[in-house]
Amino acid sequence: MEVKKNNSIKYPVQTLEKALDVVSILKEGPFDGVRLKDLSDKLGLGKSTVHRILNTLVAYGYVEQSTDNRKYRLGWKFFEVGSVVPRQRNLNNLDLKVLWELCDKYEETVNLGIRIYNKVAIIAKVDPQRVLFKAGPYLGEHEPLHATALGKVLLSDLGEEELEKIFANVSFEKFTENTVENLEHLKEQLEQVRQTGYAVDDEELSTGLSCIAMPVYNFNDEIIAALSVSGPSFRMDLDKIMICKAGLKRSCDQLSNFFGSSNGR
Repeated sequence: MEVKKNNSIKYPVQTLEKALDVVSILKEGPFDGVRLKDLSDKLGLGKSTVHRILNTLVAYGYVEQSTDNRKYRLGWKFFEVGSVVPRQRNLNNLDLKVLWELCDKYEETVNLGIRIYNKVAIIAKVDPQRVLFKAGPYLGEHEPLHATALGKVLLSDLGEEELEKIFANVSFEKFTENTVENLEHLKEQLEQVRQTGYAVDDEELSTGLSCIAMPVYNFNDEIIAALSVSGPSFRMDLDKIMICKAGLKRSCDQLSNFFGSSNGR
């Protein structure tokens, strides 16, 4: 097994690196554990060196040795520590710096939305400082899923059965001449979102307002939010939308990485 390392480390602590290599092998190893000799062989280290590392990890509860086969495996301390990570990295304690940087880059409004059953809830919003026209909606406002780029992104990873359930008692309100009129048309757009990785609102909710949105993933690689850049259509034409796409993708990757997703790496 090849242990992946970050080559950008300036001042690595070799003993700590070796301990982390041990942990990586134990994580990928058989459920009944890994023998000391096998760890030594895979790491290219002497058994005495590996044994000292294991003894330290065992003492702190991060590794345990089976009394049956004397093999080593990860201890419950890792589960205790790991279970804290999702609580520390959730939407409630999100640093808005990523949103501000995106807003400053394109001088357009940036929204972060989540799905609350059949609506999009705006949970974070950043407006440009130097632009007179600031795109809605307001922070905390709810918007329809079918008529917004955020909504289409949030729906894009759902199965057909769940989509049918969500829209069973929802009328496809016609906000503008561009608004999606029925579930079949929406499904076609969702398939396009899955293929391209982004959704566009081309004056579908409000005449004169355009938007591009992309997904934010969690540690299970599930879509938990959507991030958008929106502005007046005379500025947010197709060329501007395509320009914003690259920066929006980087911002979504940053947020996804914060939530532990491999999509953001």
